[in-house]
Amino acid sequence: MSNFMEFGVLPELVAVLDAAGIRSPTPVQRLAIPAFLHGKSAVAVARTGSGKTLAYAVPLVQRIKAVEETDGQATVPARPRAVVLTSTRELVTQTTKVVKTLTHAARLRVRAVAGGESGHDTNITLRQVMDILVANPPRLARLVADGQVDLTDVRILVVDEADTLLSPGQRGPVEAIVAAASTALPWWMSATLPEPIRHWLSTRPEKPALLLSKDAHTAPESLQVKNIPVKASARADAASDLLVSIGPKARGIIFANRRETADIAAVALKERGHDVVVVHGGLLPRERQKAIKGFVAGVGRVLVTTELAGRGLDLSDLAFVLNWELPERASDYMHRIGRVGRMGRQGRVFNLVTDRDRHLLAEVERLAAGGKLDTGEALRSARTRKTTTAEGIRSAAARRAKPPAGTVGGKTFE
Repeated sequence: MSNFMEFGVLPELVAVLDAAGIRSPTPVQRLAIPAFLHGKSAVAVARTGSGKTLAYAVPLVQRIKAVEETDGQATVPARPRAVVLTSTRELVTQTTKVVKTLTHAARLRVRAVAGGESGHDTNITLRQVMDILVANPPRLARLVADGQVDLTDVRILVVDEADTLLSPGQRGPVEAIVAAASTALPWWMSATLPEPIRHWLSTRPEKPALLLSKDAHTAPESLQVKNIPVKASARADAASDLLVSIGPKARGIIFANRRETADIAAVALKERGHDVVVVHGGLLPRERQKAIKGFVAGVGRVLVTTELAGRGLDLSDLAFVLNWELPERASDYMHRIGRVGRMGRQGRVFNLVTDRDRHLLAEVERLAAGGKLDTGEALRSARTRKTTTAEGIRSAAARRAKPPAGTVGGKTFE
C-alpha cells in the first residue's frame, strides 16, 4: 500500500499527516497501522527513527475516536480510554506533542504525567477528563496504586520503548499497569527485541503477533561509521581533535555510559574551547528539560549525555554521534546511532575504542557492514548506574552544597 488512505485511515487524520509533509508510510507503518486498526495485539519492531510513533499513534487516535462515537464522550477525570507508556520524561513530552497533533482533528483530549514533575502539576492533570494518557510507568503505577488514576476503562495500552521498559529491573511497573488495565488491548513497540523480551511477550495470553520491519536490528544505510583507537587517558584530546576536524557547524551528541563520565567529558571539552551542553540523570528534571530545550533551539554545538538522550531525541540538524565509550547493551548502541541517519538522512558515527573495547568491535563492524544485531547477548555486562528521580534531586542538591569531587586538567568536575 502506497498511502494512508488505503489502510483505512480517516480522511481528517490523512489531512494532518499531509500537512506535515508525511504522505508515504514507512515500512513499520505499513505493517503496524493495518494490524492495529483491525484490533490485533502485536509487537512492532523497527529501527530508531523509522516512524514508530506514528505507526501506533494514528490507529490509536482512530480507534479511540470510534469508541467515543459508540460509547459517548469520556466524562470521569483521570479515567483514560487509552494509555501510552514510554521510558523517559523527555519522551513523554515528545510523544504527547505527536499525539496531540493528530487529536486536533479527532477532538480527543490528551494528558501527560511524568516522573519528576511536581505533585501540584500532576493534581491539575488528574482533575481533568482525558481520552489518552501518556506516562512513565513508575509514576503511573504509583498513581494507580494510590487510587488517583483509574485504568478500568482503558481499551488500548501502548508500551513504547519495550526493549527498555521490559528489561530486568524496569518490568515491574509495566506489569502492574497491564494488570490494572486488564481489559486493554496491548500494543508493543520497540527498536530492538532481545531474546529474553521476545520470550516474555510470547507467554502473554493475547499472543501478540510479531511485526518485524525489514530494517529491524540493522543500522541505517545512510550512516558512516568510524572506529578510532585511543588510550583511555586520551579520549578528551581525540574527541576534541575530531570536533575540530568535522567543522564548527556540525552539531551532534556525545554519549557516555555514566553521568560522572559525562561530566568529565563535558568539562574536558569546554576546556578545549568547545560549546557543550550536558544532560544526565543527576540533574533535576527541570534542569534537564531546560538544557534539552535549549539544545533543540540551537544552544550549544554538542550535547554530552548518557542513555537519557538515546531515546527519543529527534533533531533534523544532527550530523554525528560520538561514543566516548561503547555502551553496555546492544540495544543501547542501536538507540544511540539512531539519533542520526533518521528517515534516510546522512549521518556519521564515531566510536572511541580502547583496548578493553576491542572484543566488541566484531559486532559493531558487522552492523556497520549491513549485518543484523545479535539480540541474544549484551555488548558487555551491565554496570550502568540507574538514577531515580529522588536520587537526581539529592545529587543536584549535593552539587550545590558541597565542594567539587575532583579535577580534570586543573579544573573541577562533579
